[in-house]
Amino acid sequence: MEYVVYTNKGKVRPENEDSYLIKETPYPLFAVADGMGGHQAGEVASQLAVKFLESAEFDYQDILESIRLTIEGANREIYNKCMLDSSYTGMGTTLSMGIIYENRLYIGHVGDSRIYLIRDNELIQLTTDHSLVNELIVNKQITRQEAFNHPQKNIITQALGTSDELKVEIKEIGLFSGDILLFSTDGLHDMLCSDEINDIFAKYKDKDLEQVSSIPGDETLKKGGKDNITYIVIRIQSLQGQRYTIMG
Repeated sequence: MEYVVYTNKGKVRPENEDSYLIKETPYPLFAVADGMGGHQAGEVASQLAVKFLESAEFDYQDILESIRLTIEGANREIYNKCMLDSSYTGMGTTLSMGIIYENRLYIGHVGDSRIYLIRDNELIQLTTDHSLVNELIVNKQITRQEAFNHPQKNIITQALGTSDELKVEIKEIGLFSGDILLFSTDGLHDMLCSDEINDIFAKYKDKDLEQVSSIPGDETLKKGGKDNITYIVIRIQSLQGQRYTIMG
């Protein structure tokens, strides 16, 4: 298994409020978080989320329930900080995380960051967007094509820290040699549609991962880079031996 991180504040935002986590032991854990709120509050929220994950101890006999409880714990910590300090009122963060254990990916997700699987040249979104436009899609009020350019596509329906109640999406999926996983904040997938992302990885599938990994970010910047851009690309070759690079 090899993996690469790309992060960039983009061309519009003054600060990068995204955070990410890669933890190799006891089992590989990956996460991206997109913060929101007042002055630097978004950065605080996303950092709190990944730091909580980093220090968490998971029960590998019941990973999904352990992930759910951990994310709920991170939510309480961020929410309590908002309640205790008025300068953080309204802050929150998305969180998309996954643990690779015994050839399976165990996912925990809140918000509109995403986890994708690329298998056999097909891009599959594994997470559900907790957003207004996704609710409109589900209710068949708009199409997915209309959603991509919808003026309210950045309105999310839940995030860590905004409420003491949270519904965490959890799921698991089997992994195979050659699979590629993409964890991304919406700074990437709000600018590049699924077909564009898929085309990039299909075109460069035989290239070294480091050569490929900066291309989605570069294309996003060419389109204006309106938001912070953070993503992790993981190629499943073998679950033994890791190679880790930060780009951007």
